[in-house]
This record gives sequence, structure tokens and C-alpha cells, in this order.
Amino acid sequence: MENEIEMNRPTWVEVDLEAIKNNFLRIQEKVSLKSVICVVKADAYGLGASKIASTLEEVGASAFAVASMEEALSLRDSQIKKPILVLGYVDTRNLHLASLNEIRITLFDKDFLKRINDYKNETPLKIHVKIDTGMHRLGISLTELPSVFEELNKIKNVIVEGIYTHFASADSDPEYTRFQINQFNEAIKYLKDRNMLPKIVHAANSAALLNFEEAHYSAVRPGILLYGISPNPQTLQLGTDFREALAIKTRIVKVTQYGKGERISYGGTYKTEKESLIATIPIGYADCVPRNLSNRGYVLVKGLKAPIVGNITMDMMMIDVTGFPYIHPGNEVVIVGSQGQNRITLEEFASLSKTIPYEILTRLNKRIKRIYK
Repeated sequence: MENEIEMNRPTWVEVDLEAIKNNFLRIQEKVSLKSVICVVKADAYGLGASKIASTLEEVGASAFAVASMEEALSLRDSQIKKPILVLGYVDTRNLHLASLNEIRITLFDKDFLKRINDYKNETPLKIHVKIDTGMHRLGISLTELPSVFEELNKIKNVIVEGIYTHFASADSDPEYTRFQINQFNEAIKYLKDRNMLPKIVHAANSAALLNFEEAHYSAVRPGILLYGISPNPQTLQLGTDFREALAIKTRIVKVTQYGKGERISYGGTYKTEKESLIATIPIGYADCVPRNLSNRGYVLVKGLKAPIVGNITMDMMMIDVTGFPYIHPGNEVVIVGSQGQNRITLEEFASLSKTIPYEILTRLNKRIKRIYK
């Protein structure tokens, strides 16, 4: 793979599989070995769902959660054996595919009952019912719960395997999260009192897993925490137990000495204030580097911070390496990760970009090679 990097565009993502294993085991310890449903939607947050899921399956993942049937079937094509839950929409024409491939679907709308009633396949269809406790995106309300479960009990070959909810602000609003937990507990009590409570009950995303032990139930549903990244760096510091599992790197492809007053990149938004050594690197906003880092972001070269100068372009950007020792094409550049004594974390990079780590990860373009360590 490294030879392939050298032969082609020298921009890549390093994914530390040992760090991911470590993070999973730390999660297991924190939830007292309860079931862990690993969220690997959006291609495992940009890091490669097939490889990540395979690694997590080896160390004991109970199940996986994805956003769509396409993602679920892709995992099955990659020989992932554990149960897979689709958190989002599934067309009723795909219900037979779900049942045949041991894929669980989410019932989040009472109107879906009319369509699920037409399911005639001999293989049982397993579903999880999503309860809307305050996120107000998907899910049935508490008032709809009785009628929905009454109808489900009448439908043959449909097994309600689980119920779950999703927290809107577990990383930032404890009061509202406790309100949601109380709402979910009401649903659990209603079903339990009537012997209708499914065997799998889950609610805790990464933030709730860290902050709300009472929301662990029978299973937890971590996503970004698996990759050693805080769901909210402003309110949640992970400490040393969790290890950031990725680095984003490239190499210098051109080095030019410019005199004072030269304009750099589109629009000429940067002018050299003195004789300057400017390097071009093959990574841009089509990859994962937000354009708003133009003239304000930085990268690491030779272990030193090098400022981004000029407007970031689709495929390339320029950095100022004036005074850096022995600069030449081929020098490694770190966008996120460590080099020498310096480090740029994904949280730092996202914060400087005025966005969240999730967005940076999921913007990692497919043309960037992944190297698994």
C-alpha cells in the first residue's frame, strides 16, 4: 500500500486498528461488558467500514449499526457476520433482503405498519422500534406506543427484537438528556408491565455512554468514541484511556522561492511580506480540508507548524515553510496527527475549521488512500 501511495497522489489516511481495538475494550469495561452495537455508518465515519467492522467483530462487537440498506448489504458482502441494524429508512421492497441477510430494520413511523403488514416472506423479519423522546427527527411518540405494539403483535413473521431512542444533547445538556431518559423509561415500563418489552434496549450514543450510566440499558451504541475522538471536545475530555485512531498526511510536491509582494492562490488573498519559501501540497477542500482554513490554518512539516497561505483550492493548497530546514519535494506533511514533538488532533483541526470532528471525518474523499496499521 505504501508503494501505491508513492506511485500515485501522495495523500493518505493512516488508521490505527490497534487504537480502535483499545477504544472498544475501554468501552466494554465502562459498560460492564454489556452488548456494544458499533456504529459504522458513513463508511465507519470515513475510515473504511469493511476493515473497521472486521476488526471490531474480532474483538467482540455484539452488532453493528448503519444508516441504510446499502451500507448494511456492503458489510454482508465484506463477510461481516454479526447482526446489523439499519438506523434509517428502508424501502418496503427491501424487506425480504433484510430478512434473508439477517439485517434488522427500524420502525420509526406508525404509518410504516401498513406497509410492513404486507410482509409475506417465510424468513422472520427482525425489527427495532425507535421511540422519539425529544430528538424529534425519527421515532414514534409515547402516545403512539400502545397502538403500534398492539398492531405489531398481530403481524406474523415480524419479531420485535429491540427498542431504542436517540439523545439530542447528551454532550451538552444534562437536564434535557435526563428528560429524554425519563421519557424512555416510561416506554420501557409500559412494555414491561405488559410482557412486551423486547430483549434489546439501547439508547446511549458516545456522549451518553460517557456521561449517563443510567442510559446504558442492555446495550450501548457508540460511534465516534470507537475512533478515540470526543463527541464534544469542549465538554468531554477523553483522557489517556482512549487513543485517536487516525492521521491525515500528504507530501510536498513543489517548493518555490518568491520575492516580497507576490500573490498566492485564487483571488490573491495572501501576499508575501518578505522573500518566502512556499510549498504546494496535494490536498484540498475536495478531500477534507475546509476552505475556511485559508490564511488561518496550519500543518506540520519537520515537526514545525507551517501556516496555510492563500485560498485552499479543490485539490491543493500552499503552505509557508520559510526558514524550515532542508525543505524539498517529498517531505511529509501532517494535516492531523503527530510529527516530532508537535501534534494536531482532529478536535483541534475541527475547532479551527469552526465545525465538528464528525464532519471532517465524513468528508474524507474516496480518492485518499487508507493505510491500516
